[in-house]
Amino acid sequence: MDKGLDILCCFDFEKKAQSAQSISERLNIPLSTTYRYLMTLEKRGFLLRDSGTKAFKIGFMLFKLGNIVSSQMKLVDIVLPHMKSLSSDSGETVLLTVINGREAMCLEKVETNKMIKLSLERGLCLPLHAGASSKILLAYQKESFVNSMLKNTALARFTKNTITDATLLKKELKRIRKQGFAFSDQEADLGAKAIGAPILNHKGELVAGLSIAGPKERITNKNIPKLIRFVQGAAEKASHDLGHRVVRVG
Repeated sequence: MDKGLDILCCFDFEKKAQSAQSISERLNIPLSTTYRYLMTLEKRGFLLRDSGTKAFKIGFMLFKLGNIVSSQMKLVDIVLPHMKSLSSDSGETVLLTVINGREAMCLEKVETNKMIKLSLERGLCLPLHAGASSKILLAYQKESFVNSMLKNTALARFTKNTITDATLLKKELKRIRKQGFAFSDQEADLGAKAIGAPILNHKGELVAGLSIAGPKERITNKNIPKLIRFVQGAAEKASHDLGHRVVRVG
């Protein structure tokens, strides 16, 4: 795997096309081994081979992956102002999470300036069944995705409040969709509570989850209704900026 990545790193704006021989010499690996890696990369779409010169070029798979990264960066640019406002209004850390395979990934965060804070590092992946920032993503997935995840992924227990029963989790996901937000009370981390809401695109499809996380001493029964309004309001504004429109009847 490392050699395959080394080969891809050989390409740049000055060396857009390279022969197997030049790559072999640059990386100091046998030509036969180089060809084996090149064939695999070509088969997977990461490289293309010129029919005339036989030189290798960057393939469309990397273009596809680059577009995914670009779309995520645009998402952060659009949502970040709403994250900052939400953090200011709620006084808590705000997280932007997205689906990454069968996990939730923290794409961006805005930390509170309070002494006690709960935060995730950007790029950190979390289980989809525990915590509001994860459950809000799972709740808006297709039933086939949820069933596949439950079939192939163990529902690990992190605290006594973690939902590890598939039937109970499905009921929880149905409740989240109906009420339009997710709530968690020490499901993934002891002492932490969180509230999450969906960010939707112009098709009404889930793009990301927006959530606040804080210590149980600050997210209390008294202020939870207000915090839910804050989170849902920020998520709706971000969704609006992404083209989502709510059609109101009557």
